[in-house]
Amino acid sequence: MTETSKTARKTGGAKKTSKRDAYDDFLDMVEEKPAASKKKTTGKTGGSTSKKTGTAAKGSPKAAGSSAKRASRSPAKNTAYSGDLLAAWDELSGGARSAGSGAEKASNGSPRPRKTAAGKVGNGAAKKTSSGASRTTEKGKANTRAAMAKKSGSAPAKKKAGGASRSRGGAPVLYVDNGSGRDPFDDFLDAAEEEKPKRRPKKAANGLTAVLIAGILCVLGLAGWQTAQYRTFLVMKNAVNQQTFYAGTTVEGVDVSGMTLGDALSYWEERVEPGFSGRTVTLSSGASFSAAELGYSSDYASVLTNAWSAGRSGSLEERYEAISSRSRRPVSYSVSRTLYTQEAVSACVAAVAEQVNRPAQNARIESFDTSTYQFTFAEESTGTELDGGKLAEDIVRTLDAGGGTVELAINTVQPTVRKADIASSYGMITSAVTNASSSSSNRLNNIRLALSMINGRCLAPGETFSFNDTVGKRTTERGFKVATAYSGGEVTEEVGGGICQVSTTLFNAAVKADLEIVERHNHSLTVAYVDKGKDASVNWSSQDLRFKNTGDDNIYICCFLDDDKRVRVGIFGKLLPNGESITVEGVTTGTIPYETVMQPSLSVAPGATQVKQKGRDGYTAEAYKIRWDANGNQISRELLCKSTYKSVTEVIEYGP
Repeated sequence: MTETSKTARKTGGAKKTSKRDAYDDFLDMVEEKPAASKKKTTGKTGGSTSKKTGTAAKGSPKAAGSSAKRASRSPAKNTAYSGDLLAAWDELSGGARSAGSGAEKASNGSPRPRKTAAGKVGNGAAKKTSSGASRTTEKGKANTRAAMAKKSGSAPAKKKAGGASRSRGGAPVLYVDNGSGRDPFDDFLDAAEEEKPKRRPKKAANGLTAVLIAGILCVLGLAGWQTAQYRTFLVMKNAVNQQTFYAGTTVEGVDVSGMTLGDALSYWEERVEPGFSGRTVTLSSGASFSAAELGYSSDYASVLTNAWSAGRSGSLEERYEAISSRSRRPVSYSVSRTLYTQEAVSACVAAVAEQVNRPAQNARIESFDTSTYQFTFAEESTGTELDGGKLAEDIVRTLDAGGGTVELAINTVQPTVRKADIASSYGMITSAVTNASSSSSNRLNNIRLALSMINGRCLAPGETFSFNDTVGKRTTERGFKVATAYSGGEVTEEVGGGICQVSTTLFNAAVKADLEIVERHNHSLTVAYVDKGKDASVNWSSQDLRFKNTGDDNIYICCFLDDDKRVRVGIFGKLLPNGESITVEGVTTGTIPYETVMQPSLSVAPGATQVKQKGRDGYTAEAYKIRWDANGNQISRELLCKSTYKSVTEVIEYGP
């Protein structure tokens, strides 16, 4: 308010003018509001405070004077108001609105309480103001009351009860006759509030609230998301953890969904596989073979395991996607089977062939009589042979068709040699003879005994004959006697002497029978009963005669000493082909002259001489095997062996 307005109010107060304007009632209302609020607060805190206040009001001359002054200013009746509050305000306060502005500043800009139609201060307006602003407003109102009292020089007087401008609840009310039931001052307050800029909400509080709301929404959203995820997880987990085949899985057209791996393996092993492994081929011979015996194999176990394992590796999402895809698009598995193997079929055919095949039997020597030197022949016979190739094809075809019977294809094999053909082909192949007529009785005994041990000996194809093994050790216990023999280039007496004539005769017969000579030794000295190079010496500990049957038929050795003291050896068997024959030829290739040694002897007269040991030349010789045809023509001549014979020194004794 301006100084002029202040002076006018002071002057009016001093003169106690009875004229009272609407602004005074407004100020009274403003000043009484804190007092009413204070009484209300005091009532809440305790009665002692109310008493102190009342006492102070009664005993304060200043308060009494102020009330008197205020009463003197109040008009006897209510002042009429035209309804235009701004015009009334200008009329009442003139240019003093600036003072009012100062008072409003003292109240920190808080809006004054609005008066409701019931005459009370609106609680809604008061509640809109924060607690800090309310305290500031109360302080500003107190300052205003003090300033007004100072200007007027007296306290505001209370209206009497029943007056036209009587206050309600102790607060003076400005009477306005506008006929609408609404105080025009309310319009003023509304206008004043509209002029004041609206307070902006505190950004910090609003931001925090927004953050809290956003956080709560996030938490709720996260919880909802986690719940949905957990439900999805449970669905996926339950789906992938089932121990049966997943839906949409078929093996060989069989839906295995809902079966465990063990159930499926048992089903195939007991109900499916036997239909394949049990396929049987029965031969016309009575033998039978199943696919299981012919190399049957099946990968049903691995196929079932793979089908069951599908979708059981990887992450949970990958596994669930795999089984979901399988449920939408079923997967079928096939089992691979091998009904047989070529090796097993070949082994089967070989086993059957072993039972079926019978070679044709050619006419052959059945026996040989060494006393009559006659052969007995066995009749020829046909053989049988399995057609193995056809049987293998039939087995495979029958197994592929599910099993059945196979007729064996057996061929007849004809013999190549008949009895009529061989009767003239066997006999004595060859023989050899040596003269033992000059032998002593002991020597002839030894020869006869050795020949008896060899006579009738059968030598099979590929077998090797040994003289020492056949005759054995020459001992007196076995019937051998002491006779003349060669030993170390000298003539000696030994048990079994003379049997070298048997080995020599046998050697020549073996060569002529076309047998292979394996071992032969010549004597140290030449012998008189055979040509040089054709002899064969034996000794139990160091020398042996051995030969081998290289033919296809048995050979028989027959030998004896006849009455004319001839050693005869004959070899019987299949004759040489085409009438051929073989002879042995001994050829002397060199002479080794003997030496003469003179030895004095008292038994010899002086000047006389006598031969104590006759001298013998030594020789080198070779033996040849000569083959002749049926017409006596030489076919071949081959060196058989070489021999070297020592010379014998001639010893002459003379008298001294």
